[in-house]
Amino acid sequence: MKRKTMAVIMSVLCAMAAVPSVTVFADGQRVVTLGADLSDDQKQAILRYFGVAGQNLQTLTITNQDERDHLGSYVPLEQIGSHTYSCAYVNPTNSGGIQVKTANLSWVTSNMIATTLSTSGVVNCEVLAASPFEVSGTGALTGILMAYESAVGTQLDETKKEIATQEMITTTTIANSIGQQQATEIVNDSKIQVIQGNDVTQNDIDIIINDVAEEKNISLTEEDRDLLSNLLEEISQQNYDYEDMKTTLERVEQNVNTAEPDGVSVIEEEPDEADSWSEEETDDSSAQPIEIETETETELTADSILMNTDDSALGDGVTFDATDSSALTPETSATIETDGSDEAGGSDFEITASDSYTNDNSEDENAGSGTDEEIGVIETDGSDEIDGITELETDEADPADEGNVIEIDGDNETDDGITELETDVVDPADEIDGSDIATDNLEIISTDGFVFAPATSESNGYAAVPAGINMLTVRFQEDLIAGSGTLTVSNSADGTAQTIFMNDTSKVTVEPMTDSALANLGWTSGYQAKILLDEALAGDTQYYVTLSQDAFETQDGIGTTEATDGTGWQIQTSSYGFNLDQPIEGVKAGDTVYGQMMLSGSEAVYAVIENADDAQVTFEQTEFSEDGSIAATFWQTGDVSFDVSFYDADGNLLNTYSCDVTVG
Repeated sequence: MKRKTMAVIMSVLCAMAAVPSVTVFADGQRVVTLGADLSDDQKQAILRYFGVAGQNLQTLTITNQDERDHLGSYVPLEQIGSHTYSCAYVNPTNSGGIQVKTANLSWVTSNMIATTLSTSGVVNCEVLAASPFEVSGTGALTGILMAYESAVGTQLDETKKEIATQEMITTTTIANSIGQQQATEIVNDSKIQVIQGNDVTQNDIDIIINDVAEEKNISLTEEDRDLLSNLLEEISQQNYDYEDMKTTLERVEQNVNTAEPDGVSVIEEEPDEADSWSEEETDDSSAQPIEIETETETELTADSILMNTDDSALGDGVTFDATDSSALTPETSATIETDGSDEAGGSDFEITASDSYTNDNSEDENAGSGTDEEIGVIETDGSDEIDGITELETDEADPADEGNVIEIDGDNETDDGITELETDVVDPADEIDGSDIATDNLEIISTDGFVFAPATSESNGYAAVPAGINMLTVRFQEDLIAGSGTLTVSNSADGTAQTIFMNDTSKVTVEPMTDSALANLGWTSGYQAKILLDEALAGDTQYYVTLSQDAFETQDGIGTTEATDGTGWQIQTSSYGFNLDQPIEGVKAGDTVYGQMMLSGSEAVYAVIENADDAQVTFEQTEFSEDGSIAATFWQTGDVSFDVSFYDADGNLLNTYSCDVTVG
């Protein structure tokens, strides 16, 4: 049975941060992040490649939900795939800029990652990005940034992270037309000029793009030019310090300027003694050796994580690439083969899938590779794209089928102009050639019967909910507990999001529903999960809430809930509102709970707390003509209710919101 998805099985990178100097980064801040969909054998191979197998390190699993959270602003949610495979090892450093080595990334290069990371605000670090089998690597930035922030213990600027994601998508989209090397070249060189400029205008940006394209002999389509122009405009509005970025950007500039036409870094080997003599003076016995100078001195030290990989751990036929050629041996030099001729073998696990954000053009030498026998081939003319994004229609194919070739004539176009391709998607948990890779076989529990609150939906007439809400509720009839997944609240306008880990007991609790809550839903039994947000919902804003697949699980651990895409849980807030900062463990009799009344900037000029039973709850103040603090003392156990009514300047009732609190 076919299901339409975007073959954007992003290689969201799992990452571990090692700390080289305790004078800057405290010891013990190492984090391993692993792709959620890797088998145990594949995870072990990655750890051996990183050189950390057997070490007792904190592990963070990067899920497809993480990809959605970070890429949702630039890629429609329905077009993001459902698997996460790639991994990374991130080591914050004190100097040297950003150095990157990749393994099995067929489309995203080390230079792409380095220059994009600089846009996010990272100044100095080393990154190993890898997958146990070949993937495109387009989603690499998501996991790397999460790992970096975890390693250093601080958050990068959200706007710059958004721009960095935009840069990665822009670069890989342009690469569809002109190849990886030229795409990286024009984005990086243009970015350098914009950051170095003062008060750069749109006209300046147009001139910069034209000059760089002419100098590098690069031809851009109008669509690609617009993408690049939009990116540079965003960059120009930030306070980037070129001196912080100089080492990385100039290294990338040198690498791509001295690269082979297909974008593969040139590996310069030490010259033989015979080669170091001047050819013009070979007849002169007194000729002296010529000193060979390189433009950039190698900055990698012997203890660099890029210099200590076990390149044999991933098997034969692996693609390696690095921003510094000293990290590549002659045997592992960057040999990105894109014709599918390099068969990956020799590993101790089966290659079962690849991910691809870009279209796979079998005639384009820059397209992602993979053997016909192991991954299947997608044949397309590459002409059907919209903004560089091609939607694929996937087949839940039998993994035992090999060599499936699907031919696309480019005519399968949806109403919105997005081309649908057909490809085979193989779950790595399935059996390949008789080898059982994973034995999870978890029962997937549907969330169709779940009740989400607050929610703006047909059930409440699509009414807005009050601003300021800082606790969400999920109700269900199954006997479930909080799982290891996440709940994410995303701002539909700007893509910013906050993510709550469901196993964080300070933020999440699951308990039996009260009798009144059951009666309201007509249930005889059920449970509710309360999720305390880090930030209250802002006024006059639309949000969508998503759950990862393992947000909830059964008591015995053999069942897990399915992931949600946000279409079933939308929240539209009013421009005014209130909140009560209820503790996650619940309100107890005698507790005083504080909150905030929110009126400023809205049509509401005053608010009144009414219909409260003084025997159950009393308030220090019940009428508000401006923003102010709410203090409510609860006296009795049981369900306590009161209303908050908002009025405009003419005394007209705008809305009344009811608040229900269960007092234990």
